[in-house]
Amino acid sequence: MNLEEVKQLLELSLSGNFTKQQQDALAELLDRADRSELLIVLYWWEEMLEQRNDHSVVDAGLISRIEDGLNHIERPVIPFPIKEPKSYKKSFKMAWAIAASLFLILSAGLFYYYTSSNRPFDKQVRRSLVLNDIKPGGNKAILILSDGTKVNLNDVHTGGVVANQEGIKIIKKQDGQLVYNMVGSSELNKPGLYNTIQTPLGGQYRVNLPDGTSVWLNAGSSLRYPVNFDSGERRVELIGEGYFEVARDTEKPFRVQTRGQIVEVLGTHFNINSYEEEALTKTSLLEGSVRVRSLINKRTVVLLPGQQSQFNEYTLKVKNVDVNEVAAWKDGFFVFNDESAETVMRKIARWYDLEVIYENNISNIDFAGSVTRYKNVSEIIKTLELTGLVHFKLDGRKLTVFAN
Repeated sequence: MNLEEVKQLLELSLSGNFTKQQQDALAELLDRADRSELLIVLYWWEEMLEQRNDHSVVDAGLISRIEDGLNHIERPVIPFPIKEPKSYKKSFKMAWAIAASLFLILSAGLFYYYTSSNRPFDKQVRRSLVLNDIKPGGNKAILILSDGTKVNLNDVHTGGVVANQEGIKIIKKQDGQLVYNMVGSSELNKPGLYNTIQTPLGGQYRVNLPDGTSVWLNAGSSLRYPVNFDSGERRVELIGEGYFEVARDTEKPFRVQTRGQIVEVLGTHFNINSYEEEALTKTSLLEGSVRVRSLINKRTVVLLPGQQSQFNEYTLKVKNVDVNEVAAWKDGFFVFNDESAETVMRKIARWYDLEVIYENNISNIDFAGSVTRYKNVSEIIKTLELTGLVHFKLDGRKLTVFAN
């Protein structure tokens, strides 16, 4: 589903000038939405409504359509108090009142948990000690040019030229996006030049490569790539996590090298998570097809949409996953799918640039749920502590985790 198109239609629905054709288009998109996509849509919707004082333009028919969509989604049990729905004008229709409560549950408050024994806990919530607060990460990156020059992209104004390299102009087109444009004949481009873009902890960035491929880099990641894809292949090297939308070129396969594996594609959308601190390198396919090859034991698997390969130095296996949940970070969300507390904390630490310390054993705690990446860290940990299983101490950039 095209989330940006949905967002634009939602904004139009509140403008008071929402045509029947646009209503039908939005309804069709929502009908095709899966759980993770609908969570994102609902969060946006609530944010839009909070910015308005007059809710009279809200289309009750639209609310009913969204409500119908929710009824077809398996909703988890949320074993902790949810804040009461906000009070809206009495003139508001009952359909909205019902949907509002669903929005609250499925956006900021969507979180539940499992333990290794699957037994529910009945523990009193313990409040975290927050000595300071930390804002969420943002669009931050360093570009390393072929001659070793380092450019802090935050210091380049929007629309500014970052560099000119042998017939290639590098432009910061908008905040968080780097674009490579060929300004001369490809014969003029000097071969063998490589750039590297690095996102720090607490950073993310998007780069449009010279062949038209788009790559989104998550926090603490890097991508090394040629300035001009002049050979018979398009090969890049990834450390960390990246989401790829590869431009199709049947004569030049696109290859991504990570630790111990190569992913080969012609044109497709996929996500690779290859952080060194994670036990597995995970390649998740959203559309098209990819071939994943181990550089260690030479085993190869071909992924279909909705599949994920999981690789370490000993094994390469395939499983079915919700790939939209896997790539939700690109759209501004943490989505945890029965993940260990340690895995959850590593994701949070990378985005907020934190050092995490465990005061006691939390290995038997798993979390599942969705929460925006654009809240301060205090709000994220307060959401986690509502399970009654953990509480925290935040001091500077040191986050201590306590099991209750």
